[in-house]
Amino acid sequence: MNKIATAEETILEIKDLKLWYKVYKGYSKVLDGVNLTVRKGEKVGIVGEAGCGKTTTVKSILGIIPEKQYLIPGGEIFYKGKDVLTMSEKQINEIRSGEISMIYQEPSAALNPVFTIGQQMMDVVRFSAQGKGKDKKERKKMVLQAIQDVFIPDPERIFHFYPNQLSGGMKQRICIAMAIMTQRDLMIADEPGTALDVTIQDQVHKTLNSLVEKRNMSLIMITHSLGVARELTDSINVMYAGNVVESAITSEVFKHTLHPYTKGLMEAVPRLAGGGIQSGIYGSIPDYLYPPRGCRFAPRCPRATKECTEKKPELIDVGDRHKAACFHI
Repeated sequence: MNKIATAEETILEIKDLKLWYKVYKGYSKVLDGVNLTVRKGEKVGIVGEAGCGKTTTVKSILGIIPEKQYLIPGGEIFYKGKDVLTMSEKQINEIRSGEISMIYQEPSAALNPVFTIGQQMMDVVRFSAQGKGKDKKERKKMVLQAIQDVFIPDPERIFHFYPNQLSGGMKQRICIAMAIMTQRDLMIADEPGTALDVTIQDQVHKTLNSLVEKRNMSLIMITHSLGVARELTDSINVMYAGNVVESAITSEVFKHTLHPYTKGLMEAVPRLAGGGIQSGIYGSIPDYLYPPRGCRFAPRCPRATKECTEKKPELIDVGDRHKAACFHI
């Protein structure tokens, strides 16, 4: 069910965020004014092709991009009304340990191969806000319950396994268990179904969706798939080359698509009735070292005009929480 909340229920708000990576030729201007809102209990999707800035956006929320590798020339990230970008390391660590969790894209890289599943999960509990003051027996009980919550049989046996003894789907479920083991207000899932076969992917997505709703958490789901976003989210933000180009309640995006890029994504989905892909989006995302002066989608857009190449369009609200950044809507 779509959530419509008041401003007071907003848990996260990103305003005009710009982030540049330092590279040997200068600055790679990856994020170019991202705007994003997450309300309490809402499941928000971020959709876009590889390299559009989805993961960079969510990593900036947690402050986990390596220091001295980036520059933030502008923007704000408000979590519960406080700007994350002005917080001390101690304050950010408190948010990481007690309020926001993240499921990373590749479970094999997220899990340490030299420690057992139990050791790694026990450490997550030990350093969390809810784990403080609990003894080893209580922490283990929390770990076993989390493993059971993601529908993995025989938690006691899995507790002693190493990551290489688990299948890809089970490793991803362990990563989800780590994220939901302690109560959090916001969960970030960075393509949790990547590299999994479709049946396991479906199980992982259903498990994640069930747990988020059961615990009344907010969710940011990063995905390449419009189908996944349609199934799991209340609202969708379509990203292109460091900008949110369209944002709306999920059903509205599919009923009344406004931005040419979103329409291109829709048309690139193969039809079950046959006939292949109707059309695609020609070209590729721009060079972030030398991005276009105006709309970053203009070089690939069939509707682009001179105005599009000279001026960046703002994300405009057209009603009913539907926003688009285009001069021709």
